[in-house]
Order: sequence, then C-alpha cells, then structure tokens
Amino acid sequence: MRVVVAGSSGLIGGALCTAYRAAGHEVVRLVRRPAQGPDEAQWDPGRPDPHLVDRADVVINLAGAPLGDRRWDARYRELIASSRIGTASALAAMTARAAAPPPVLVSMSGIRYYGVERADEELTEASAAGTDGFLPLVTARWEAATRPATEAGVRVCHLRTALVLSAAGGLLPRLLTPFRFGLGTTLGSGRAYWSFLSLHDAVEAVRFLAERPEAEGPYNLSAPAPLRATDFTRALASAVGKTARLRLPVWALRIGVGQMGPEVLGSLRVLPERLSAAGFRFRDADIESALRAALRERSGTGTGTGTGDPDTVA
Repeated sequence: MRVVVAGSSGLIGGALCTAYRAAGHEVVRLVRRPAQGPDEAQWDPGRPDPHLVDRADVVINLAGAPLGDRRWDARYRELIASSRIGTASALAAMTARAAAPPPVLVSMSGIRYYGVERADEELTEASAAGTDGFLPLVTARWEAATRPATEAGVRVCHLRTALVLSAAGGLLPRLLTPFRFGLGTTLGSGRAYWSFLSLHDAVEAVRFLAERPEAEGPYNLSAPAPLRATDFTRALASAVGKTARLRLPVWALRIGVGQMGPEVLGSLRVLPERLSAAGFRFRDADIESALRAALRERSGTGTGTGTGDPDTVA
C-alpha cells in the first residue's frame, strides 16, 4: 500500500509513518524543504500538484502549526489557521484533480470543533458545532476545506482528535517535570472534562479508518472515558508516585500563555461513538492505562516513536 502523509514530522505523524513502514507499506512524506531521500517529496500547499498523490492508496493530512509553542498574537493565530485550512484545501484539490485519485483522504481535525466550553454535555459526532472561540471557527473551516475531495468522489474522514498523551510531545511532557518534583497542579477549576487518548490508539485509529471502505465523515478520536481535570491530575500524580496540591486558575493561564490555555483546556466531554460503532477497540481505554503507555514511551520501552514538532490538536 502506498501512503502519502503531510505533517509527518509531528507527534502523531512520526509514529504513524513508523507503524506503516513496520507493516511493510510504502510511505511518502510531503515536506516543504528539498527532499532528502526517496521517501520524501517536496511540495508547496500554495501550488497544489496532483501528481504527488497519483496512485496513492491513502492520503493522510496531519499538518498544523503547534498550539502550545508560542503566545497567540495576531501573527501566530493566522499561522495556526492557515497551516490547517490551507493544507487541507491543497490536499483536497490534489486528490480531486489526480489522474488516478486516491480512494481516501484522512484529514486531521480536533475536538474544539464542538467549542471551547460545553460543561458536562456528552458530545458525539452528531453534536452541534461550537461558535464560542477561535479554535472552533478554525476547525469548522478546516473540515470544510476538504469539500473538493468529497465532491470528486473521494472518501474523506475527519479526525476530531482529543489531547494525545505521549511523553514524546504535546502537553504531557510540560506537566511531568513539576509533577516529578511534587509540584503537580490542577489547571483551572478542576471540574472541566478532559478528553484524551494514547499515542498508540491515535495511530491505530488513523490506520483503522483509512483501511475501512465504509468509513467516511467525522470521527471522534478520544478514549471512551473522559474525566475531570482534578481526576486527571490525581491519576498523573499517582503514575509518578507524587501528590498534587496546587491549583492554577484560568485567569493565571491567560497571563502565562495568552488565549491558548482556556481555549485548549475548556470542558469538552467527547465520546467516540462512531469509532466504537465501527468496531475499533482502544488498547488504552482509561486514563491509567494511557498514562502507563506514555511513561513507557519515556523510558524507551513503549511502541510510540513520534518525533518532531508536537501538535496539540484538541
């Protein structure tokens, strides 16, 4: 199988490419710099080239500027939006115009499609879109950008991905250091629901959807047991053998990291209804097993091998 991947240097992308290669598949990584090997192809999203996806069995879009690397000033907000919407639009155009179109485009999205704050509401793929912040608006446009592929008859899956737990990148490494020194902190009030999944399950869910000919439309990539921030904090403290007594309020998050904190950490209780109904089985269905898997990655005994820029897509 020939798999073309955009965003292969990110947390999920690196692990996904490794998994596909280990299974004997050909992987072509789309890169914006000059290609440095036979498994790379240079591309420019501003100039979509359909030849790059010709005869591909799967095209996977995981591209997007990381959410947590910088403060969200006006310039970086534009980069967050353009790196998602522009890339999705370019890949959709390429798949639609290819002489031998790929049968499926799997495109990253995020659970912020549902909004910034939905309190205790259980959210499935049938739930209404949110309109209460920057990320929900970006995510809605991100998904809509793939419409040319759908109209051309290409099967499109949208990956509404929750917080991916991995010691290789994302939010978890930023939390681990203070927790190991007994300075674990509950972010916000502690009542917000956090939806998560392990890096292993994120990779396997992408492969599962790519290879099921009936899979199409939005899928929540989130473990079936979202939990409140206080319970997440308690589980993380237990996983590293420490306690967590501190609390960082939302206003302090805004001072420290600008708008990212409240937008990324607001309460979303997301359930993987369509993914589970399709037959996917989570290896790490609860927070304890997901954290154990992440800590095994840190010690080098796990299977996650993601490298490059971590992209917190939630």
